[in-house]
Amino acid sequence: MDVVDQQILQCLMLDGRAPMRRIAEVVGVSEQTATRRYRAMREAGVLRVLVSEAAASARRGLWLLRLQCRPAAAAHLGDVLAAREDVSWVALYSGGAELMCTTTLPADAACGTGVLPRISHTAEVLSFTTHLVLHSYSGGPAEWSGFEEPLGQDAERHLLDGRDPHRREETYGPVLPEDRPLLEELRRDGRATASALSRALDWPLSRVRGRLQALLDSGAVTVDVDVMLEAFGYRVSATLLLRVSPDRIVPVCEALSAHRQTSWVAAVTGSANVVAAVTCRDSVELFSYVTEQLGGLPGVIHVEAVPLLSRLKQAATRVAGGRFVQPALSRGGGAGPGAGAPGP
Repeated sequence: MDVVDQQILQCLMLDGRAPMRRIAEVVGVSEQTATRRYRAMREAGVLRVLVSEAAASARRGLWLLRLQCRPAAAAHLGDVLAAREDVSWVALYSGGAELMCTTTLPADAACGTGVLPRISHTAEVLSFTTHLVLHSYSGGPAEWSGFEEPLGQDAERHLLDGRDPHRREETYGPVLPEDRPLLEELRRDGRATASALSRALDWPLSRVRGRLQALLDSGAVTVDVDVMLEAFGYRVSATLLLRVSPDRIVPVCEALSAHRQTSWVAAVTGSANVVAAVTCRDSVELFSYVTEQLGGLPGVIHVEAVPLLSRLKQAATRVAGGRFVQPALSRGGGAGPGAGAPGP
């Protein structure tokens, strides 16, 4: 993947539904070239744009699970977790002896609901810890931006057509039952045009445009970009579990979310009260990041770096052989409530 591919990816990470004409103008290529490059990355299984229901809300909590497993069974257990609609961001860590994932659970769920009770009765799991996500720093400038040739501010403003690129407040409106068919089509292809959606759903074009804009404005749905950064030369990822002085949690999280190596930062419950997902070009860059940028933040008491071995599922897309497996969705199906969760 060359610089043009990386810049197209950066545009999509800023606005996954930006018109290809505008993306081409920002990158400095023809619209035909930009479209061809995007399709090639999508067909190669390294990039997928989708619109999905927001994972966390006042009605549904987001949990980070860390599972210590029998090494011989960890990959199979990871595949089982990745198949669940309420689980996302599944990956093997620590040489294959550990799994991490995120899951959602309704606030009023009955005891024994969800994936946690099943894990506790699984012989392959030796121990596990759970962290409730109290506040997630994700979206806009908090997304991973470690490219060697990042887009400039003028390019970002042009791409966003004057809109503020900064993170939007989390307002989380509900997805209405009548909007579910629209959301299902957007899970297939998050860049589907309003005209294509109108034809697929047999809805008036005005209805498609109005309902999609309402869902995006309310925070009920998010535009997610699943990407295999390894294909772009960034091959070392890790989840950092931090113990931070309580009075420094907010400034530490804000500082971490501004670092170009982080893709997700969250304040969580547990002995490690801050978690950050980082991706670097190699282990040398990871070492430099932990010792220099992270190590210099006031309030950080302890850091545990857990290296990622292989990804099994991104936000809503299964991974096999180092590439995304495009889902075959049917009416009434979908990626589930965990689709838009930020990843460890």
